[in-house]
Amino acid sequence: MLKTKDNTSSEKTGILSEIEKISDQMIKNEQLFNLITDDLLIESLIYEQISLKHRYAHLLKTAKEKGITVNFIDRL
Repeated sequence: MLKTKDNTSSEKTGILSEIEKISDQMIKNEQLFNLITDDLLIESLIYEQISLKHRYAHLLKTAKEKGITVNFIDRL
């Protein structure tokens, strides 16, 4: 779970929520990549992984520009 020092802003909450969502999608993508054997599916997962990484980087850049700080807390 992600938390911010000042979570009163809905914009901050939305950005943090998107970061967490993309992070979860990246983990699922990697898990599928390790299981799939079909060449076409592997290729589609590679493109999806690249897209997710770019979206994640964009969200981190946006959060930094807006002064949003994040503490990562281990999830059970």
